[in-house]
Amino acid sequence: MAQNKIDFEKSLGELESIIKKLESGDCTLDESITLFEQGIKYTNECRTALKNAQAKIISLTEAEEEEA
Repeated sequence: MAQNKIDFEKSLGELESIIKKLESGDCTLDESITLFEQGIKYTNECRTALKNAQAKIISLTEAEEEEA
């Protein structure tokens, strides 16, 4: 579980860095497209990590409710 958090934090940080570069307007079109592609990759990684965390929370909550 800790591994997911590390991956999420790293992916989010990379995504934030990409956004800053794109917003600066200093990139060529080709660089912007490459950064955009990388941004999509990191967005998907973050989305997957969040879905996994949500599933874990739901599972733990349901298990707790069954024990009560």
